[in-house]
Amino acid sequence: MWVRRAEGAEDLANVLACHSLNPEALKAHVSLYQTIMFGESPLTTSEREAVAVAVSAANDCHC
Repeated sequence: MWVRRAEGAEDLANVLACHSLNPEALKAHVSLYQTIMFGESPLTTSEREAVAVAVSAANDCHC
């Protein structure tokens, strides 16, 4: 999928590259990721990563 990206964003995943055009959106996205992956949770880090892999596979994501 082609995505317009901010200068220097060519190595980012598409979802982050899109947000790179809006710094506030990028900051919010990274904050959400940090909370989901590293915040307090009954799931271990390995379990969270397994969920992320399963969701990416279900979404046919090749990132």
